[in-house]
Amino acid sequence: MAKPQHRTPEYRAAYKALRSAQAAGQWLSCVEPRCLKPSRAIAPTERASISHDPSGAVILGPSHLACNLSEAASRGNRMRARRARRLVL
Repeated sequence: MAKPQHRTPEYRAAYKALRSAQAAGQWLSCVEPRCLKPSRAIAPTERASISHDPSGAVILGPSHLACNLSEAASRGNRMRARRARRLVL
């Protein structure tokens, strides 16, 4: 099942707008703070996704799929690392 931030009307509208723009042949720009690609440009044929802030409350806009997945993995790794530091007595 999709996470709650992916079920909001705002997220669904942003996703639909992204798919419509790509279907119309529009180039988009990656909004991730750390873009992994040589250019922030997202071609109509590239896989893209909708990025949101770490809280999941604010939609940032379109991003390369790789950039969005990398950011999510980095955030998850940081969260797990903080939990692993606890001492079990």
